[in-house]
Amino acid sequence: SKVDCMVWIVTWLAVTLLGLDLGLGVGVGFSLLTIVLRTQFPSSTLLGQVSDCEIYRDCKDSQVKEISGIKIFRLNMPLCYTNCDAFKTALHKRTGLDPVAVLARRRKEERNRRRMEKSSHLAADSESSGCFTTERSRRREKSGGDGGVANPGMAV
Repeated sequence: SKVDCMVWIVTWLAVTLLGLDLGLGVGVGFSLLTIVLRTQFPSSTLLGQVSDCEIYRDCKDSQVKEISGIKIFRLNMPLCYTNCDAFKTALHKRTGLDPVAVLARRRKEERNRRRMEKSSHLAADSESSGCFTTERSRRREKSGGDGGVANPGMAV
């Protein structure tokens, strides 16, 4: 790879110009720097299916078709705690999906669904209690309207 070639050239130049001990130290330091940079800025791609094959390649190729409704995201580096933020950023950027907005939309839909269920339960309760009140009123009318009390003046 180009990066490994650069590490080799820098190490060779440092050993040639600075001596063995210092040159190897510069080579190791440069190698560590490239590792840190590669983990902090990993490359990523969206994959699509090559026509008439079960092979998946980068969507930038002309023969590749993106599968509708499916996004295949590839991170060209092992995922670890040092590059998790870069992974999230690249994933959101490549897929065009904002998880915060999706979560907010889901919560709003859930609240609306609960309100609708609650209002339908309240409407059902009020209808059933209305039937109960109507039935109760009919009983009162049949019994004389006193509500079952023998002497309305004596009721406590």
